[in-house]
Amino acid sequence: SGGRNNERRHFELSVEKKHRNKAVNSYLPFVLSFYDELQKKEKALKLHTLDKYWDQWHAVEFKHSFTFDSLAMDPVMKKSITDDLDRFVKRKEFYRRVGKAWKRGYLLYGPPGTGKSSLIAAMAHHLKFDIYDLQLSQVTNDTTLRSLLLWTTNKSIVAIEDIDCSLGLPRRREDIEGCIDDNDDQHNGGGKHQISLSGLLNFL
Repeated sequence: SGGRNNERRHFELSVEKKHRNKAVNSYLPFVLSFYDELQKKEKALKLHTLDKYWDQWHAVEFKHSFTFDSLAMDPVMKKSITDDLDRFVKRKEFYRRVGKAWKRGYLLYGPPGTGKSSLIAAMAHHLKFDIYDLQLSQVTNDTTLRSLLLWTTNKSIVAIEDIDCSLGLPRRREDIEGCIDDNDDQHNGGGKHQISLSGLLNFL
């Protein structure tokens, strides 16, 4: 019952006993890997933004068209980045064996219009990862930040913009033009935004 859309399908594979090890250790991993690649090609990327009133993610289709093929970047640097991304994806099992979280961080800096967002879009298309756009000014405290990051999917990119403008770092805020202080109260002890730099680093 439930209609054709709810139908569950499966395949049964039978092999001779003498070929069992080859089927389990070679053939099945190949099939699963091939299936993952097909899923990546068919996957529609999502852009997740924060609903600050409900402290939860809201997803829409990601329509940024930039890829590494269309990105204006030094070819050597471009290859270095794509090689690093590919190496990171292939080493998931290595991270598990050594007890480290499977994640990779990049620090992008520069004035508006220099291509930071386009580079993030190219990374997302290359990896077939969703993007979570995290504006720290919309997060009230470390506890909420932790909850939001725990709700992100495993294969995704978390883009945190203008960190130095959002964490109450006075010297950096004074030195950087364009950092608009919407949360002056938090530096005077009267605001509700209480994200700490140490709290953020613990989650990254």
